[in-house]
Order: sequence, then structure tokens, then C-alpha cells
Amino acid sequence: MQEFKNPETVHRPFSNYTHCVEVQDPKKFLFCSGQVPADERGNLLPADNFVAQAEQVFTNIGAVLANSGAEMRHVVRLVTYLTRQEDVAALRDVLKSTFGNNAPANSVVLVSGLTEPSILLEVEATAVI
Repeated sequence: MQEFKNPETVHRPFSNYTHCVEVQDPKKFLFCSGQVPADERGNLLPADNFVAQAEQVFTNIGAVLANSGAEMRHVVRLVTYLTRQEDVAALRDVLKSTFGNNAPANSVVLVSGLTEPSILLEVEATAVI
């Protein structure tokens, strides 16, 4: 159903993403709102640990997807908002551990801030099942 494509006529991805994810005959699209590093009770994780925040964001995305019968392997597109350039390398590590070799298409955007000063990232996801 999904084919991860990195054409030889385009540069190799700089990190853990795919240039294009082709989906044939999808049955359902899921568009997940931007997820932030809040636990299930709504408590924001502190700003002193980017990796913990990123892992919580992807845990939240997984929970949103599961509610509709999907899994992380169904994610075909991410839009990631970061507030600090120095967190890019750690983000790449979290993406690798979350998606392995079948990384979704992903745009990473540096922003001056998000809705709360302690939030270091927000991630939107699109999944197809």
C-alpha cells in the first residue's frame, strides 16, 4: 500500500525522512493535529529535556492514531515545528527510533515559539490506512 521513494535524481535525505511516500488505493486518511509534549492528564513536560518531550509527542501521535485503528507505520507525512536549532540532531535520533527505515516525508520548521514557552516542539501527522 505504501512505497517509500528516494529518487536517485534528488539528493539523499539529510536525516530520517523520505522524499516521497506513494500510497495506492488508500481506504482512510487521518490528519492529526499538532501534538505537543503533554501527558494524558494534560501536564506539559519540562523544557529541560528535549528527547523526553519528543518521545511524548510521538507517544501522543501513536495514541491518536490507535483511536482510529492506525499505527505509526501508517504515517506518511509529518510537519515538525522546533523552537531551537540545537535540537535537530536529537530529533533525528527520535525519528530513527520511532520510524526505523520507513521514515515518512517530513518538513522541519524552526519557529520563534509555540503556544507555551516550555514547549520545544509540535508535530502534525498524516496517516493512510
